[in-house]
Amino acid sequence: MSRLIAILIVVVIIVIVVGGVIYYSFSRRGLEGVVTITSVELWLSPEEVTEVATPVEVHISVNNSFPVSVRIESGNLRVVLSDLTLILVSIPAQEVKQGITTLLVNAILDNTLLDDFWYRHLSSKERSDMSIEGSVKFLTPIGVLEMPVKYLSAIETKIFPIERELIKEYNAGILGKVVVKKLTVELAEVTPSETKLRAYITIENDLRIPLYINWIVFDVKTGGGVILGTGEQETPKSITPGEIDTIIFNIVIDNSKIPKLWVEHLRNREKTTININIWLRVNIAGVSIEIFKENPLTVLTKFETSIFKYKM
Repeated sequence: MSRLIAILIVVVIIVIVVGGVIYYSFSRRGLEGVVTITSVELWLSPEEVTEVATPVEVHISVNNSFPVSVRIESGNLRVVLSDLTLILVSIPAQEVKQGITTLLVNAILDNTLLDDFWYRHLSSKERSDMSIEGSVKFLTPIGVLEMPVKYLSAIETKIFPIERELIKEYNAGILGKVVVKKLTVELAEVTPSETKLRAYITIENDLRIPLYINWIVFDVKTGGGVILGTGEQETPKSITPGEIDTIIFNIVIDNSKIPKLWVEHLRNREKTTININIWLRVNIAGVSIEIFKENPLTVLTKFETSIFKYKM
């Protein structure tokens, strides 16, 4: 009996010593070195994106260095762009085996917020801070660990300004030509509802008579045909023969169209072309005509981001 008691005492001592060594070892390494979240990635299938919602698959890579499984009790993450929360992620309770495990959590990006993001992004000179932040609570062999999560990156675009040397001519027969030499478009102002652009068109009058410009007409479209804005502006201007002049006018993009642009943007893996088309209503020798309407004056720019990874 005494022998059995002695054996039990020895076993208990060994367990205590081993446990103490393990605890001391883990304490020296820090709990963060035992269970770590090594990355968070946002994945999507472009064909699932609609004007209303972007389904996102959140991949969370966890490295469990314990010799046994640990358990996630709860966790929450949010994806923030320009101080605007676009995605909320709730991580369900689950077991995490030893080694590296990738957790998959489904979430939804509310596309109705994208016009607000567009407004904030352009207001910040086309630079936005993107963060994935939150925390995950693990139940481990040596206690509960609440792991903070924070990943930061920047989104920068170069949509504006746009400049193009054109040298595009309208032939008026024996009267001569109207020559458009240059078109420049810059961001003038952005509000929550509109993106206001200021455009400069440089025109040379190679006619033998004065050129009277009455209106400038525009449309703004994506490469896939999404109409972002249309309009016209009265721009009374007289250009004498042989004179070069620059006309300043305004172009407006309707921010409520940005969710439509977003669908095209993701289906093209975050590369979108934006085209601005312009033509003129003029008076030549007492006759009112539209010039360049069939073959508009066009400048284009590119909207490119790299927020997501894509499933085949």
